[in-house]
Amino acid sequence: SRASGLAERLGEFTLPVLVITGDDDRIVPTADSIRLAGELPNAELVVIPQAGHVPHEERTAEFMQAIEAFLASLP
Repeated sequence: SRASGLAERLGEFTLPVLVITGDDDRIVPTADSIRLAGELPNAELVVIPQAGHVPHEERTAEFMQAIEAFLASLP
């Protein structure tokens, strides 16, 4: 399959983006999520402790707090 070229275009994103990851994600390494949030110009990063790849199931309350805070911060 053809590469999308998306990685080279991350700086073009203008919408706010919330990147959420668990601190023990073994599918998408946490470091990759940290890097992604750093490459998106308008991104916020939340690393949920004691969670893996599915923090929305493993740490539901913390996940929802992150979503609610992000939404409340939007203009």
